[in-house]
Amino acid sequence: MNRSRLLVAGATALVGAGLVLAPVAAQAAPVTTASSSTPGQPGAETTSPVTNVTVRHFPQYVILDVDVDRVTDLQVLRNGEAFDAPSTSDWQSPSRPGHFVVKGVGLDEEDLGISTVGGAPVYPVHVDFGQAAVPQSFDRLTERQIDRLARAVESGRFDHVIEYGALPGATVSVTTNGVTTSAVADRYGIAKVAVHFRPGFNEQSSVQTINGKTSVPFTGSWQF
Repeated sequence: MNRSRLLVAGATALVGAGLVLAPVAAQAAPVTTASSSTPGQPGAETTSPVTNVTVRHFPQYVILDVDVDRVTDLQVLRNGEAFDAPSTSDWQSPSRPGHFVVKGVGLDEEDLGISTVGGAPVYPVHVDFGQAAVPQSFDRLTERQIDRLARAVESGRFDHVIEYGALPGATVSVTTNGVTTSAVADRYGIAKVAVHFRPGFNEQSSVQTINGKTSVPFTGSWQF
């Protein structure tokens, strides 16, 4: 069984412990820039090391490009709490700006913050997510589950329920070979969607919708 995921241009690829960002210049929308009026001083955790943040917009997410005035370890805050925002490295410096990938949570705009692991003052960043307000929805299949699914389809069992990660309360719609089925994500952000496969090639795409906003489709294919 072969499985492929046809990622849209500008997607990120995880390599080892770091994040490699694909070239994005051709796709990026105009940027908005927030400048610090009180740049931090080297070696002082009483001031923010952040001197400037540029927000780049893409259909699936936004990227925060963060300039700093000293070697530091940044983290992105949402509602005052650090959250998972993949970065190109686990430390930043004046010659090595930070680049953080931030996915939306269904809101058009958010006021985020950037601080350090050491607790430097928060540098505020206003983000207009645009098309990226709702993140893409992916299946949660492990390699072992994929192997079991392949054996089942190859033995003639074509109807399956697949779990998709989504925002709690979002409706996940999956189109497989032109037929769309859907389910609502529970409070843990899991939607269990019934899917019908067939022998051979299966084209598939998924989206999630919440508060009238729909994510960019995530497309791929299955070959049984």
